This record gives sequence, C-alpha cells and structure tokens, in this order.
Amino acid sequence: MSTCLEVGATIAAPDPIDPTIAVTGTYLLYGSLSKLLIALFLTAFGVAIAGTALLPRWTRWTAFALAAIHLAFVPSMFCGNDPANFYAANGWGTTATTGGLTILWLLAVSVALLRAPTESSPR
Repeated sequence: MSTCLEVGATIAAPDPIDPTIAVTGTYLLYGSLSKLLIALFLTAFGVAIAGTALLPRWTRWTAFALAAIHLAFVPSMFCGNDPANFYAANGWGTTATTGGLTILWLLAVSVALLRAPTESSPR
C-alpha cells in the first residue's frame, strides 16, 4: 500500500520528486506499523520458543530484546522525515539500524536452527 502511495504521488507531481521524503503517508506504513508488526512477530516467536527445546535460550531473550528495540522506534513518525536524522521516520536509525539488527538476528537464529543437537542413537 505504501508503494502505491509513492507511485501515485510521483505520477501526480508536476516536477520530479523523491517519494521517500515527499510522500508523508508512507511513514506510518514503512515506519511505525512495520515496527509494530515485527515486534509482534518477535514477541510471538519468543513466547513460542519458550515452551520448546528446539532452539537455545538466547534466541528467546534476544527476540524479546529486539522486539523492545522495534517498539522504541514506533514514535519515530513524530520526528519528521529528514533521512539524516537518526530517529526520523525514514532516518538511518529507524530503517538501517533496526533492519540490520533484525537481519543479523534472523541469520543467527537460522544458524542455531541448522545446528541440531546430536543425540546418541541406541545400538
């Protein structure tokens, strides 16, 4: 939906625009709502993994910590749209830092999932 807003604003604009800065409706969709959804996923993951021994304990606690980081960036929609500002809706803290941490966490959890514990089989 946010892509539709950007494309529509770009087509309707009389002069060339940068839709990541000029289209204000996308900040809710890219920023705050996506942070809420990712935090919901991470919290659900942490709760679901708590009852199993499928993954190590650190995956649960880091999921909760990463969810808290994402929730800390939800109010960024009130901090403008200057990409140079760390806490802006499209700033490097909101997009690059949280996105990078999430990708690194997903990579670490994927490696932990692939490293299944070895069980000695009865002979």
